[in-house]
Amino acid sequence: MLIAFEGIDRSGKSTLSVNFHGWLNNECRDDDGSLLIDPHLGDFLWTKEPTFSTEEADNLNSDDSQVDEYQRERIFFESRMRHQETLATNNVVCDRYMWSGIAYARKFSPGCFGLLKELYLSENLFMAPDLYVFVDTPPEVCYDRDPTTDLDKLKLLRQAYMETQELIKAPVLNVLGLGGEQRTLSKMVDLFQNFILLCQHRDRCIGYGEV
Repeated sequence: MLIAFEGIDRSGKSTLSVNFHGWLNNECRDDDGSLLIDPHLGDFLWTKEPTFSTEEADNLNSDDSQVDEYQRERIFFESRMRHQETLATNNVVCDRYMWSGIAYARKFSPGCFGLLKELYLSENLFMAPDLYVFVDTPPEVCYDRDPTTDLDKLKLLRQAYMETQELIKAPVLNVLGLGGEQRTLSKMVDLFQNFILLCQHRDRCIGYGEV
């Protein structure tokens, strides 16, 4: 199972994905160690995209980047391709995935957005996620958390996510990253458990939850 967390910078998605990964591997288990939500699932691995450092990614996404948009997208694309084996052979909680690739390409690489969209949505190239979690924290709150960020850029990134949402075929749970880590995790767990229950009664579970 692949669960991908998405959201703009400082939205809280990384913290929530790490905490949710811990919950999956520890708190939602029976006495014998099996997952209460689905006994067929094993341990979950936490990972992130891109596979290179956050600092390198921030540099590529900065206005001062020395690479053009085609070179930028090649670097991200190669990283995501290298990541596929890990995603295909494990149960994974992933901090960012294809939706980020599409949304950020719309913002930073408009000239090659059409091509990148087709590549990232190709199931022949990339494993489709089972679930997206979009941490929809207001850009103003993200900026308050880190005033070194660019508020206008945060707003444009959120807009890019909204404009590309129609391309996302996997179920999406919407989570508001406010109210503290434990409260957000608790609400996330409730949404996820409801999602699992719905999927047990439907061939395909597509919908939106809100916290």
